[in-house]
Amino acid sequence: MKKASILLILICTVSLDACAQWYLFPGKKKQADPPKTAADTVRNARPDTARVRPAADTLGVANADSAAVTVPDEFDEPYVLDRPDVIHIGLALPLQASAQRPSENFLDFYSGALLALRDLGQAGLHVDLQVFDTADSKSPVPQSLIDESDVIIGPVSYEELESSAHHCGRKVLISPLEPKAAALAAHNRVVQAPAATSAQNDELVRWIREELPYGDALYVIRDTSARVLGEQSAYFLTLLQERGVRYQSVLSAQDIPFRKGEKVRVAIASDAENFITSTVRALSIEGARNNGVVLYGTSRLRTNGVNQTDLHNTEAHLTVSYFVDYDDPAVKRFILAYRALYKNEPGSFAFQGYDTMHYFVTMCSRYGRRWHKKLTAYSETGLQADFRFSDDPVRVNQAARRIVYRPDLTTVKQ
Repeated sequence: MKKASILLILICTVSLDACAQWYLFPGKKKQADPPKTAADTVRNARPDTARVRPAADTLGVANADSAAVTVPDEFDEPYVLDRPDVIHIGLALPLQASAQRPSENFLDFYSGALLALRDLGQAGLHVDLQVFDTADSKSPVPQSLIDESDVIIGPVSYEELESSAHHCGRKVLISPLEPKAAALAAHNRVVQAPAATSAQNDELVRWIREELPYGDALYVIRDTSARVLGEQSAYFLTLLQERGVRYQSVLSAQDIPFRKGEKVRVAIASDAENFITSTVRALSIEGARNNGVVLYGTSRLRTNGVNQTDLHNTEAHLTVSYFVDYDDPAVKRFILAYRALYKNEPGSFAFQGYDTMHYFVTMCSRYGRRWHKKLTAYSETGLQADFRFSDDPVRVNQAARRIVYRPDLTTVKQ
């Protein structure tokens, strides 16, 4: 509650439609030197070298099946460099600031976003922030916030994004948390910040191809209890076939010929939580006995009730959208800054707020108000998520991280 009290005081100063300059937070504002672009200070920027389609992870919010909005005629307008002297940012989150119990997750996101603006401001970037609490309004995003902002982060839910996309004009909305909003990006003025659900499988199959020894087969344990394979499982098997990965289908872990000391590479083709959990458990027993299992999967293996020890026993190789490497110096600096300002530990939402704000404000500082036309030109490594875009799919982040659960109970980023 101490952190919530601090944040509520801050929110009162930037209220529903108020402005907050970057210098609300510690850091000496430079006067003599001309403003630098945020690109001069990006922590781990790298060129766009690899195509990785994105995937869903643990920060997702509401599901939806709404139809896409028709693409505006002016969407294909040419790119024009138009760098603003002051970058105006709109942040629309369901903070529930007026409620007795404000949203801790979205206050964390807001806290991380403020730290990103502080860092960019200390680098010489001039930013003006408007915060809109969507929980206290019937409108997802006011038209005034859209009209006055160069970068618009939010709203959060699929329904609110779909509704607000009708009123964007030449602007775009950044979907900060909802993985399923990737369906809106192809036909609407929406940029998908979290990785879409297909990306983890794309990266996973790429990883399997790199590591599978020549002549060996990948064992795929298929769930035959359902009449039709789940969407992700079907997509995974299609990718294996299209990319020429040799695999052998089996019905259970007992059908795999495990041998002491020999590595057996396994994947699970199922979208059913019970099947995944029981299969990982069976593979864990074999792994503890033979020390020879390498299990490939996506983030669903760590969110479907699977025991962490089972992941370590199977040396799980997972592709995920979010992972924090606490040995990273940038992560350590962020944690110290967060503790000093908010008297609390940052969670996943705080890291995501920092990464999202840092990347898209940097894009605007480099490429101007039509930064969304240049998404493929710039990639960035964040604290817990990366950003990498290509023309297919359009305006959808395609970066997935590789992590390995080691038998010594450590988890490392590859």
